[in-house]
Amino acid sequence: MKMLELDTPVLLIDVDVLDRNIALMKGLTEAAGVSYRPHSKTHKSTVIAQKQIDAGAVGVCCAKLGEAEVMAAGGIDNILITTPVIGESKIFRLLNARNQVRVTVVSDNEDNINMLGRIAQLGGRQLDVMVEVDIGQGRCGVPPGPEAARLAQIITDHPNLIFAGLQGYQGKIQMIEDPAARKADTETGLDKLAATLAEFDQTGVSVPVKTGGGTGTSPFDMERGLLTELQIGSYVFMDSRYSGIGWPGSNAPPFEQSLHILTSVVSKPVPDRVIVDTGLKSVSSDHGPPIIANVDGRNYEFGGDEHGIIHMTNYDDVPWNVGDKLRLIPSHCDTTVNLYDQYMVVRGDDVVDVWQVDTRGRVQ
Repeated sequence: MKMLELDTPVLLIDVDVLDRNIALMKGLTEAAGVSYRPHSKTHKSTVIAQKQIDAGAVGVCCAKLGEAEVMAAGGIDNILITTPVIGESKIFRLLNARNQVRVTVVSDNEDNINMLGRIAQLGGRQLDVMVEVDIGQGRCGVPPGPEAARLAQIITDHPNLIFAGLQGYQGKIQMIEDPAARKADTETGLDKLAATLAEFDQTGVSVPVKTGGGTGTSPFDMERGLLTELQIGSYVFMDSRYSGIGWPGSNAPPFEQSLHILTSVVSKPVPDRVIVDTGLKSVSSDHGPPIIANVDGRNYEFGGDEHGIIHMTNYDDVPWNVGDKLRLIPSHCDTTVNLYDQYMVVRGDDVVDVWQVDTRGRVQ
């Protein structure tokens, strides 16, 4: 089947570009001597997760327990759930996933750690637990300093828990456009993690893994060498926001755009405007509107739930007509993927496979 024969809107993956991005990250991390654990919340696909593991990833991250359950059922091993799992019901679900594959969870709360230990003991299992440190995100995590070491000791002292390391993550700095500013914020956060690690010298508890970082901070995380594991995610797909950030020695990251939305012109009411069938329900808006791939001088604006409006920036006639198809680049790959059930996998103009968006909607 040819790509242009597809009904629209539809989510496309250029598989050759995807594979090049995966290979490039493998090479970068190997050269830096650091492990990587891609964040599956970007692609939500067991197929892509397995591709990353086959390329040397130590496992994957999942933002939520529901994502981890799907990955575990799909045979993806060595999962880190990067958000605390709270409450008896969810912890029993966590142990069920742990019965299938290796699963690690983060925590920043003594009561949560005690409940994890109690339910793990009831289930006759050992559970790996990391402590999260807030190194600047202002979200989950204990403050930098001695509290992380105290919680790590509680984990170590429990017969059914294993202290697996520290997590320190700053998502909000990943897309700072100026690389010098992004590097400065990265260093500030890593300094906080280093200060926290120093507290462990007093306890004798070792920290086997220091995990964090992301696509945008990856060159600076690798250069610093404090993190032993990187949680990169968007590098596999990229989007218009990520493609617009600076990079050390370059105006843009080295990764290519592998994810697009194929959309169709459904109306051309006047010569200087066309309407496409991709609106708020089929491309995310949290980072702004999408852009049109490989075309300059045209603007996309949201026209409602089901429609987008495209016009020339100088309001000349638009060169497309009803029935024409074009590719859009989303402004945020993660949230756009969550709007779709499937990827159409393409090579050149040919559709070569269909992959499911396995963890779509698994927010619990």
